[in-house]
Amino acid sequence: MLISKYDNTDIEQFISDYETKHEFAFPTQYREFLFKFNGGDTPETEFTIGKISSDLEGLFGLGNANEFLNYSFFDSMDGIRDFLEDLMLPIGINVFGDFIVIGIGEENNGKIFFLYHDRPKKYIELVGSFELFVSKCKSKEIGYIWTIEERKAELIANGLGDELTQDRINGWQAEIDAYSNMRQEELVL
Repeated sequence: MLISKYDNTDIEQFISDYETKHEFAFPTQYREFLFKFNGGDTPETEFTIGKISSDLEGLFGLGNANEFLNYSFFDSMDGIRDFLEDLMLPIGINVFGDFIVIGIGEENNGKIFFLYHDRPKKYIELVGSFELFVSKCKSKEIGYIWTIEERKAELIANGLGDELTQDRINGWQAEIDAYSNMRQEELVL
């Protein structure tokens, strides 16, 4: 699995503060992952485990992590409380807003679950460890990133020139900016 990790400066303090604030401990493998990667973006990553097939947009981090994949984002919405009451912690998210969750209770510690965001709360067990979950995820390396001019030409060549809007161009630019600065590496614990 490939990941574009977040800045992990002062990560030990961020982890300690977060655990103290919410009165739990990150499972060992996930804690090791946070120390090394502090979460990260995982574009072009997918997994199929049992009956669950999903993409994986990214894994959550602390401190200097991406704003929307940062545990402080959950705190700001008070969304973490429901998970913690269930002895669960979200660790990742897919494009639809479904969660990858890790158990933090005595009986489920370190196990990985899937939770649909729009269905009655039911944690679907995927695998017994974070390391095993990572091994099931497959990523494609981000290759050449098309320029805006190339994208315009392709749209027009496909007879869709009337769909060329400033909003679309702005979206393309945001994607180009995000992917051009992304440095992927193999996620090895």
